[in-house]
Amino acid sequence: MTTTATETSPTTPELATAIVTVLAEIRQVTVAELEAERTGGDLEMASPEAVAVIATLEHRFGRSLAQVDDLEPEQLTSVANLANLLHRRFPTAAPLSTRVES
Repeated sequence: MTTTATETSPTTPELATAIVTVLAEIRQVTVAELEAERTGGDLEMASPEAVAVIATLEHRFGRSLAQVDDLEPEQLTSVANLANLLHRRFPTAAPLSTRVES
């Protein structure tokens, strides 16, 4: 599913839901399984999983959501941390179509 860049920022809970959905695809489990693990707390993830989630969400939202300095392991350790990071970055995120490739 690909969408165009949106004008309004998704909420942190909306981003968390999107992250869990993509993480379920990556781990090849159901969203319900991950939500059950997450109940009453957060859900940890490995840094490579977080990078894959970011890449997928960038294409879905049509925006460059993370910068190199965002990819510190401590920022990518959980759904909540990643949702907060993406929520902070969303308002200033450049549309993917105008991003300069090197």
